[in-house]
Amino acid sequence: MTFSEFTSLVMNNPDGVVLLEGRRAIPDDYVKHAHDIAASLASRFPTLRFRSGNAEGSDEAFSRGIAEVDASRLQVIAPYASHRKSVRYADAIYDSPESLSSVKEDEIACKTSAASPKNKGLVSKRNQKGSLAAKAAYLIRDTMKVIGHSDAFPKPVCALFYVSMDDPYAGGTGHTIRVCQQEGVPFAFQDSWATWPRK
Repeated sequence: MTFSEFTSLVMNNPDGVVLLEGRRAIPDDYVKHAHDIAASLASRFPTLRFRSGNAEGSDEAFSRGIAEVDASRLQVIAPYASHRKSVRYADAIYDSPESLSSVKEDEIACKTSAASPKNKGLVSKRNQKGSLAAKAAYLIRDTMKVIGHSDAFPKPVCALFYVSMDDPYAGGTGHTIRVCQQEGVPFAFQDSWATWPRK
């Protein structure tokens, strides 16, 4: 996705949501890139909203850039309600799988398994206790970020990811990318968005 294509999407959805996220391991220069592009987009498009996942690394860098401009336009979907409370922004909007109705949770679980079939067994343990249920909560959260689970949290118009270019579909970030493909949400990696204007 080019910056021109991004701009066209946003002009058609000026108060839409852009998903910003990626890997936890991110080099220092890309921490700055992610922060700066997020701040630039928040300034350039004053009614656009942004969503991330409350993780360290990419999520944190993108979110900090948004929060420095207007934290009230930042949506954060955490894997559980108390996740990383010490690094939250007072004006940001937070949600987690715990807020879902059982019907909506089942729908999201189905879409999670469809995007990453090898995790179907893990997703089926989401209502149990223990480490497998905790891992399932992260996958459910990743799917929530993409599908649009309420009026307040609509499907994003597009997504920007920081990935490992050697294997962009690895891990939770890879799952989220597959959900974007499944849901028809266009996306770009850092080889594109890092070249976009930052003023």
